[in-house]
Amino acid sequence: MSALSLLLLSVLLLSYSVRSRPYRDPLAGAVLVGFSPLLGAAQWVSRSVSDAWYGYLFLVGAQRENLHLRSRVATLEAEMVRLAELEQSNRRLAELLRFRALVDGPVRGARVVGRDPLALFRSFVIDLGRPDDMRPGLAVVAPGGVVGRVTDVSGVASRVMLLTDNDSGIDAIVQRSRAPGIVQGARDGGCQMNYLERDVDVVAGDRVVTSGLDGIFPKGLLIGTIAEIALEHRGLLLSARLVPSVDLDELEEVLVVDATVGFDEPPS
Repeated sequence: MSALSLLLLSVLLLSYSVRSRPYRDPLAGAVLVGFSPLLGAAQWVSRSVSDAWYGYLFLVGAQRENLHLRSRVATLEAEMVRLAELEQSNRRLAELLRFRALVDGPVRGARVVGRDPLALFRSFVIDLGRPDDMRPGLAVVAPGGVVGRVTDVSGVASRVMLLTDNDSGIDAIVQRSRAPGIVQGARDGGCQMNYLERDVDVVAGDRVVTSGLDGIFPKGLLIGTIAEIALEHRGLLLSARLVPSVDLDELEEVLVVDATVGFDEPPS
């Protein structure tokens, strides 16, 4: 006889005993006593299954809430990155506008949209072309000073040769002593001021600015700071290594001007 059958028999005996006159049925009592452990075990199993089920439902809900919170955190992080980028962009544009306000003459703002992947050529591309009155020879500057000059123009973009390119050349003077020279790109990706006379008054830390004599850059724009001085190979002239005043690798916006513009105050 199965356990279920015995359990049903016990219940029937108990029911009959309750309905009849007061009489203790020894068989029903024995069956009840014998099946008490089974009843306790059944109740324990029932509670365990119920607890496990509600625990499972809790875990499912917690997992769903966890996924929702993770999605929310990712959204907030993306928003924080976007706001930080917007803040930096606004700061750069505000600085560019302050510098632009000093320019007395035609000036155009441009964005850097591409960079030369080859280290041999130091240049980048801006988003102005022929419809924007772009032409080779225009000066490209930033709030920090000289960037380079326009060399090639297309219908939608222009290429800018940076002052650190080997083919670059800018007529310059040492701001303190007014010593003249030519700033050219160096092989190490920096730039240097060449053709300085041997007895010229030049020291490390002097600032170098445009002379305005090359017909490309307005006078007085900061180019860089002299880091060290060395004799050229002929021994008759000096060469000074410069640290550019503009971080050319991080530029995102620039201004395009010609040599005729002036400044309300010295930009350097």
